[in-house]
Amino acid sequence: MDLAYCGLNCMECPIYLASISKNTAEQIRLANEYSTDTGRFSKEDIYCLGCHSDTVSQKMCGDCEIRRCSAKKSYAIKHKKVE
Repeated sequence: MDLAYCGLNCMECPIYLASISKNTAEQIRLANEYSTDTGRFSKEDIYCLGCHSDTVSQKMCGDCEIRRCSAKKSYAIKHKKVE
């Protein structure tokens, strides 16, 4: 189980799953689903390899203060595999 700095389970995140499986059609679908009249997302915005990665979508998590703080302090979430 991969956990984000904030505690979200990456393996339950549709953006993370579409990104790691390189599912372009799903990224496009999610971009359309998450877009509104005031904020549009592109396929390129719907990209995440987890917040412990160096690859970051600026539109999705560029302003995430939890990620920024945790990465700066090199925090890692300790977790046990749940069976």
